[in-house]
Amino acid sequence: MKCPLEFDPSAELIVAYGARTLDPDAAAAFERHLDSCATCCKVAAAQKAVWDALDEWPGIPVSTDFDRRLFRKIQAARQRTWWWRALVPLTACLALASMLLLRNPQASPQPIPQIEQVQHALDDMDLLSQLGTAN
Repeated sequence: MKCPLEFDPSAELIVAYGARTLDPDAAAAFERHLDSCATCCKVAAAQKAVWDALDEWPGIPVSTDFDRRLFRKIQAARQRTWWWRALVPLTACLALASMLLLRNPQASPQPIPQIEQVQHALDDMDLLSQLGTAN
């Protein structure tokens, strides 16, 4: 096995080994590597110490009404922000309406089609419709 610290400075393999989340084959291969790599052995020992300390940390007891209080806070937050959910579409509509009302038609004049162009377009459409019905 090549040293994981040479290829991955974050050492995810070593962290996973310390957290005991590696599959057995990968853990065995990494343990063989630890026999020959002092740097990985040192980092793995530090990770093991961290995970052991976390395992010994006493859990904080959760109150029996935790869920009820959490859902009450979520509901209160939803009620406080109802106006925000309505404000976003309203703002978008107002911005679009103001763009349409305040645009200057003189800024970009639309070309006026010439009579000949219109006649050619109508002739082309007539020809295409005849081809479509001929099948």
